[in-house]
Amino acid sequence: MPIPTTLVTGFLGVGKTTAVLDLLRRKSPAEKWAVLVNEYGSVAIDDAFIEGETSPDGVSVRSVAGGCFCCTTAPMLPVALHFLLQDVTPDRLLIETSGLGHPARLLDNIRQNYAGRLDVRATLGIVTPSDFTAPGMIDSNPVFRDQVQMSDVLVLNKADTATPDVLADFQTWANGLFPPKLLVVATTNGRLDPAWLDLDANAERMPLFPDAHADHHHHEQTVTLGGARPGRPVRYASPDGVRPACGWVFDAADVFDREKLLAVLENPAFVRLKGVFRCEHEWVAVNRTTDGTSVKPTAYRRDSRVEIFVTDPPGGWAGVEAALVGCLTR
Repeated sequence: MPIPTTLVTGFLGVGKTTAVLDLLRRKSPAEKWAVLVNEYGSVAIDDAFIEGETSPDGVSVRSVAGGCFCCTTAPMLPVALHFLLQDVTPDRLLIETSGLGHPARLLDNIRQNYAGRLDVRATLGIVTPSDFTAPGMIDSNPVFRDQVQMSDVLVLNKADTATPDVLADFQTWANGLFPPKLLVVATTNGRLDPAWLDLDANAERMPLFPDAHADHHHHEQTVTLGGARPGRPVRYASPDGVRPACGWVFDAADVFDREKLLAVLENPAFVRLKGVFRCEHEWVAVNRTTDGTSVKPTAYRRDSRVEIFVTDPPGGWAGVEAALVGCLTR
């Protein structure tokens, strides 16, 4: 059986190790867990904290120091994983990423090279009030942005240090993220619910149209949809009373031809759109407003999806869908 695997990511000092330690303390004594730690510095200390502070039965720890799995130490990842999985057959694997890394590349590596061996569950991303409120962090720090984008569960740790206004601002910001998160929560002392480790990274959520959720929160509106299949996206339409819009969710295996896709998305009939797409060599976020279209790399990896607002869709929604599907290379 594939080993349930969870990435715990977040910026420096957010409490990733504290969170992992807490999870280890509360694991069932009958289970064997493995922890792989990526330490950015040349001396690995997180594994020493874990082994020295808890030393629980049924826990094996390995670390890779001196750089991030996504670049400098990428060749060392398969070696570390090989020996970890060879020495112990764990019931669960936790991977704590470097606070300075771009973990989306790590996720790509695991899904490509360990399919069938590791069952990658929802990624847990941890942020703190001080990072959230730091000038320029949200807009200008690419590492912070990537970590937030790829997180399926977004956790505000050290919530006890935040003012009510900061908590409200965080909730508003998190609810406005696209694609929406599976879960947005606040906690203290790195306390994570072990049930989050079993959340499916590919579980569907109904993306919310801006006109429809002014008084709602993403984490209150989880909707199960029929799963997308390669070349056969899931389509959903805007609720009654909302201006005409439609959205599609594509299987993560679908790959778009970037030039064809952008040509379709430039259709003048489209009033506004936002989406994330897996293209041949990268994942991109596309956002089109009255000011123009922006195309940027994204760390999101769960699926491709788009929301399109249009007064009179050319060929109807079926025609728009056919045009999108026609951009697939596989």
